[in-house]
Amino acid sequence: MRLEKYIATSGIASRRAVKKSILAGAVTVNGETVLVPGHPINVETDAVEFEGKRVEPLTEHIYLMLNKPSGCVTTRRDERGRPTVMDLVADLPDTIYPVGRLDLETEGLLLFTNDGNFAYRLLHPSHEIEKTYLVWVKGVPSEEAVQRLRQGVTIPSGTTAPAKVKRLKVSKDGASMKFEVVIHEGKKRQVRMMFKAVGHPVIRLKRIRIGNLGLGNLPSGQYRFLTSEEISELMML
Repeated sequence: MRLEKYIATSGIASRRAVKKSILAGAVTVNGETVLVPGHPINVETDAVEFEGKRVEPLTEHIYLMLNKPSGCVTTRRDERGRPTVMDLVADLPDTIYPVGRLDLETEGLLLFTNDGNFAYRLLHPSHEIEKTYLVWVKGVPSEEAVQRLRQGVTIPSGTTAPAKVKRLKVSKDGASMKFEVVIHEGKKRQVRMMFKAVGHPVIRLKRIRIGNLGLGNLPSGQYRFLTSEEISELMML
């Protein structure tokens, strides 16, 4: 088995994160540092350590969704001492980790797991899994601006793919507008940068759906475990 797959399926981190750790020299096999992702190992006889801790085969996978509130970062720990999403799942095994991330101010649906293959499948760009957001922006964008968003705009990380953009509601005072936006990419702060590019900064942002999995009525700051049907549907995306 490849080294990064073994570590990921043990529930320590996603395969992408494991590769970075291997390149950084944080993984050893039988006491020897391995710097090449893809290194083959014998799961029966080789002793693997990840960041100084022995990697053991996983006995049970965990899958859950969290309604992330604004004001907490999507990291396992924060150097600046800010609240993290891990604080909200502190009663669960510390082998789980977030699948992807939402920025500090963004709310909504965030998945957690200790199944590296599950995380890898959801994060890999080739699968183009749709993510749905509710977006509140300053001002009322023109039809021309909305069409630019639908066709793709240039942001610091590149040109965005066409997006599904639906007008929902103008505020009573006419100072802001609410949208539903569906994208399948994961560029840094993408939705915020898209609306900034057309001159309408985001006031509030909430992810409400990944693929067919919706946030529903889950209260902010709370989590629930996924059903077997939901897990299967996500794995088929």
